[in-house]
Amino acid sequence: MKIYNADLHIHSPHSIAVSQSLSLETMLETCRKKGLNILGTGDVLQPDWLKYLESNLKKDKNGAYFYKDVFFILQTEIEDQESIHQVVLFPDFVCVKEVQKKLNPFSKNILDKWGGRPRVNLSPAELVDIIIESGGLIGPAHAFTPFKAIFRQNKFKTLKDCYQDAVNKVHFLELGLSANTDLADRLEDLKDISFLSNSDAHSQDPRSLGREFNKFDIDNPSFDEILLAITRKSGRKITLNVGLHPKLGKYYTMFCNKCRRRILFKKAKKGLDFGFSQFSTTENFVVFYASDPSSMKQQYIEQVSINKMICPACKDELKKNFKLKLGVSERIDVISTYKAPLHPNHRPNYVNAVPLIDIIRSVRGIKSTSSKTVLKTYNDLIDKLGKELEILIDIPIDKIEKVDKDVANVINAFRNDEINYTPGGGGTYGQIKLDIS
Repeated sequence: MKIYNADLHIHSPHSIAVSQSLSLETMLETCRKKGLNILGTGDVLQPDWLKYLESNLKKDKNGAYFYKDVFFILQTEIEDQESIHQVVLFPDFVCVKEVQKKLNPFSKNILDKWGGRPRVNLSPAELVDIIIESGGLIGPAHAFTPFKAIFRQNKFKTLKDCYQDAVNKVHFLELGLSANTDLADRLEDLKDISFLSNSDAHSQDPRSLGREFNKFDIDNPSFDEILLAITRKSGRKITLNVGLHPKLGKYYTMFCNKCRRRILFKKAKKGLDFGFSQFSTTENFVVFYASDPSSMKQQYIEQVSINKMICPACKDELKKNFKLKLGVSERIDVISTYKAPLHPNHRPNYVNAVPLIDIIRSVRGIKSTSSKTVLKTYNDLIDKLGKELEILIDIPIDKIEKVDKDVANVINAFRNDEINYTPGGGGTYGQIKLDIS
């Protein structure tokens, strides 16, 4: 068998807020730089994208679809009547068209130009039954995020609550950018399910595509082999999940649904403990100070979880009462079984990574994600060292140091879990703090 790097959730130009230059050719270029072997096609139910994929993808003797030297799994994301997003994988175009036909009566936009991620008026269980009976594979997308997710605030707490009698047909869960294995394995309910770490990319940009991926130990890059790995059969398996450190995700910490400020808790000066009545406000944060920040945060989470807490900044500035929402980390605190993760024996390791583009931006002090200086440095590193995924995970630090010592220091730090982060939330990505030497 062989190891394949796979990102199984992306989108197409037929979804809202997706790069219109995303294509098989532009994705191919990024895959070659990053070291990705398998991609989800994204949005395969959308008629124009489906026609484009049928015209350009070829099929090998194992039934695996490919474009030049990158393999593709037919894939889409669907929103059900509970406003839960589901990742769906298909074995072939016959299955895609069968599902498209079955779902069309329940959807107003599945055949629309911008219907890349269609909404269907079916329960999660009904949707699962249709996908499985047609030969596909389905599981919840970005499972813990505050919007459109199975475990979001005031929604489901277990897979059974959501999928009812169809729960045993769901074999994977997508972690999302603000969660990792350590967070998700605090829920006993998930001990038997496989985790996927996918990018949910809206662009072919190397900062987006492949920012999260999975290492599959399979015989060939076909749907059948991916299915065996996800269900952990015949020796096939996922050997590694790689993704952003959860604090770098856009929804790690709680936030105001109006102003999008994130809520932080810090240690107060000795003798000072003001409770919830005293706070400081910046453009991006509301900060509470306490002698015991952890205890104060837990009390706060309990109130936010039952919709009892309003944004103090909006109250002061706008004289309006806007509710706070839990981030991924706090939602897991509320519904978790364990205080610390309990990993089942089948669970692969998770690497908390930082995209190479972001590392370069940080060490060069450049804010722009499209800076020519950053892109030149990125391409130089790949030309001299190899694929991005190898640079981040496998290549010895001393070899990276010979090319760029500053970049090597950051990579060494996240490999050893020595980086501090400003946590993301409210739709804003987190940032790394470069206080390493």
